[in-house]
Formats: sequence, C-alpha cells, structure tokens
Amino acid sequence: MPTRHSTANVSSVEERPRAPARRQNSYSTSSQTRKELAALLKKGLPDCPRANFVTGYDDWYTVIGAPSLDFCPECVTSVFERTVFRPSIRRSLPRNLGAEVQCAFGSSPWIRLAWLLTLQQQRADLTLLRDLAEIDETSESCPGAREAARSWYGLRDPGGLFVRDFQVCYSDVRKIERLLPTLSGLFVRLPQRASFDTHTCAVRAEGNRFSTYLDALILTHEKAMASRKGADPMAFIDLVERKARLRECSRDTMLVGGLWHFVPSLPHLTVCEDCFESVVEPAIQRNSDVATRFNRTVQPVYGEGMGSSCQLYSPRMRNVFQRAVADGDVKYLTRKAKERREAELMLQERYRDVLRRAKRMSREGSGSGSGSEDDERRLNWELKRITAEWQEKWE
Repeated sequence: MPTRHSTANVSSVEERPRAPARRQNSYSTSSQTRKELAALLKKGLPDCPRANFVTGYDDWYTVIGAPSLDFCPECVTSVFERTVFRPSIRRSLPRNLGAEVQCAFGSSPWIRLAWLLTLQQQRADLTLLRDLAEIDETSESCPGAREAARSWYGLRDPGGLFVRDFQVCYSDVRKIERLLPTLSGLFVRLPQRASFDTHTCAVRAEGNRFSTYLDALILTHEKAMASRKGADPMAFIDLVERKARLRECSRDTMLVGGLWHFVPSLPHLTVCEDCFESVVEPAIQRNSDVATRFNRTVQPVYGEGMGSSCQLYSPRMRNVFQRAVADGDVKYLTRKAKERREAELMLQERYRDVLRRAKRMSREGSGSGSGSEDDERRLNWELKRITAEWQEKWE
C-alpha cells in the first residue's frame, strides 16, 4: 500500500550467535552483569506496538544524553527493565498529543543493531545508542527511497573504479563505521562531479536489500575482528555488483506490464528478480519441489487487471513460502497467495477510491468552512486506516 512506514529486520544479528568482540577496558563489566547481558541476548528482540508513527500518547521514554530517541513503555519494560541500563532511561519531556511519534527501538534497525552489539560486546552503557542519535542530529538524514542530491559515497573495486549504481548517504556511512569500526574507510566519497547527482541510498533501512547488505557488512567486520587484520571487502563488493544487475524490489507498488517470476499455475504469486534471487533461488538449489515450479526467467502476467506487485518482499509471505518449501505443500502456498492477492486488490481499490474523492473535493473547492476541514480529516484517517490494515494483516 502507498504511504508506509517500514521496519526492516536486523536478521543477521537476531538469527545466529556471534563470537564476542574483543573486550576493551572502556566497557568491561562485572561477572553478574555479563550474565544479565547473555540472558538478554538469548532473549532476542521483542515486537514493538509503536513501530509506526502514532499520536495521542504522552508516556514516552528517552535515553539520558540523547533526548531525540523515543521509546514506548512496552519496549522499555521488555528491553531495559531490571537491567544495568534502566537507570539511563527516563521519561521524555511532555509534548503535544497531536505530534506523530514512533518508537526508535521498533522503527530503526540501526538502533536495534546498536542494542544487540551493546549486548554482544558486553557494554555496561548505552553509548552506541547515544552515538547513533548524535549522528542523526548532526548529519543530513538518509533520503530513503526518495531521490536526492547530496554528497554520496561509494565502493571502489580492486581496479580502483567505483562500483556502478551503488551510492550511500553520509549519515549511513557514519552509522556503519561507528557500529562496525573495522569498516572505516570502506566507503569513499564519490568524485565532486558525481557526488551531488540525485540518487537513492543503497542501504536505506526500508529497502529490501538492507538486511542482505547489513548481513554481509557484519560478516566482513567479524572476520576482520577474528583475524586482527584489515577488513577484506571483496565478498561485499561481489554481492553489491550482483545485486546492481537486478531490478530492485518495488515492494507493494502495483506495476502494469511488469516482468515477474511466478508459478504458471499460480500467477498471483509474482516475485521480482531481487526477491527471487534472495528467497526462491536458494530453495531451488536445495531441490525444493515447490521452488522449482517457478519460471526461471521473468515473464509478463496476463490478465493482471490493475497491475501486479512483488509478493515475496513481505516478511509474512516469506514465512509462508519457507513453510510451504519445508512441508512440500503447494496447496498451502496457493491458498495463502490467493488470500493476499484478494486483500491487496480490495485495499488498493479502497485506497484509490479515497484518493479520487479527495481530488474531487479539491477541484470543487467547497469553501473554507469546518465541513470541508472535517471531510479532509476523515479522508486522511481513511487512508491511514487502509494502510494500517495492510501492514498489520498482510505484510
């Protein structure tokens, strides 16, 4: 659905254990604290009820020294309560109840990564979280999927040339270098003649490639820490060059006449090249009967109506696909794909209907009375409700 607030997963850190980083005196901890940190790391990351922007709450918390960070009380209880970090958390200053606020722990994969690294490195303070807040306050924010003109950074291949179609904003470069310090200097500012061209950030948190890139960067950093040598970026550069040759996932944007991977008997389950390589191709290599039913080349979908979108960018549908592969259950995959497609078409039509009414109201110019303002607020509320239904039930 349009107008979304996406929360990317830090999958690499959540799903597999890490060897502890070399301990430094700056964050040495007591035996009891280390036990607490190990228990928290094993516990994993909770779901956040306020990952998207919400209004009407005045019970937010923050980190002492980083007032720009907002945490909902549920995350404070599940993450920080009864830990060595709780004294660093306090209630935020009162704010306008109409202000839109989202929980940093639920909405920012960078903050979640900083928290997990804090536990893995057995730190006794929240310095990494404060440092990320300081970066956000002192750097121009990542433009995300929006094309923007600014100073961009890239990767040099072994021949000294910049990898094509890969640009990273300065804010994200600073975050990577702060959280994964062996990677300092990996990203190089593009030449002045190209630096201020318009691009989208390749490691934007809401992008489908974020977790894939972050996994590779974390692995590169860990290998450098284990070897006590400089980071070897070749595996990451190879990944970026391979991804750059693929059309990036357009997520739930409806495209008419697009080219997709799909099962011929199940054309509703359209999959982009990017997600096919990440999700379906590994299952094909394991000789999965479900996965081998997909077309190996992208093709048009006939009779697609208002268009098609990628179905496997969705964490929910990725779980469905993995279960179908594990059980060899094509019928289950078919049922779930049809359910999602029907919901997508219904919600898209509702969304477009609201937009049509909003445009008609704007053209008619019904005056500046309270009635028109009430209509505008009601239409905005309907758009948010449709988006929320899509995110909560189908993504």
